[in-house]
Amino acid sequence: MPRFFVPAAQVHGATAVIGGRDADHLARSLRMRPGETVVVVEEGRREHGVVLESVSPQEVGGRIVWSRDVTGEPALEVHVVQAIPAKGMDETVEALALAGATAIWPVLTTRGVARPYPRRVTARLERWRVIAREAAQLAGRARPPTLHPTLPLDAALRALPDGCLILACVIDAPGATTGVRFDAGRPVAVVIGPEGGLDERDRGVLRAAHATDVHLGSRVMPARLAGFLAVSLLLASAGDLDVAVAPPPRP
Repeated sequence: MPRFFVPAAQVHGATAVIGGRDADHLARSLRMRPGETVVVVEEGRREHGVVLESVSPQEVGGRIVWSRDVTGEPALEVHVVQAIPAKGMDETVEALALAGATAIWPVLTTRGVARPYPRRVTARLERWRVIAREAAQLAGRARPPTLHPTLPLDAALRALPDGCLILACVIDAPGATTGVRFDAGRPVAVVIGPEGGLDERDRGVLRAAHATDVHLGSRVMPARLAGFLAVSLLLASAGDLDVAVAPPPRP
């Protein structure tokens, strides 16, 4: 069932309104018609089943037939500190949003891509936020991951939430990601290096931040996919993947 994120102002009593890009997508791409049902997620707090009553590319309206607390968000908070790959960051952002990442921190590393022009940085960040939002809706999540501005690795590590457990994914690590033990309520950050791995200077930055080295298994993953695997392994270890998709209630 298609899902759309809306601000609280677009939910009024027993009705809901979808506007902007989502209305255009619903009307033109999905070609939905009055009488069909979608899920509207109200600011990451409540989700509503909405039977469509009016459909246009500018605005879609309908009546709420059921409501419940949001579903689809993992209990474990996973931040992905992702070295920007030379190609495929759009696909990386999409995959991380689908997997259940809480936040994505694009970073510049010693061996990674060159620092982009300021105008490109702003446009790229906005594009990534759109991609993350659309992927989170597709995955049935309650909210998109937070997309932070691009930072140097050391600055991103300092900006992580207090008490965050930092894991650095490196091929030669002695311990597996699946062997990590979590404290209840403690956020986890997983650091993904560029193609070719993290430079020794970057690994020094990670050691100074008290990061724990972990590996992702016996196969080498490309940088654009390693974060997706890491998030999936962490959430599986935390028991998140034991829970199936919640079916919609009967009106």
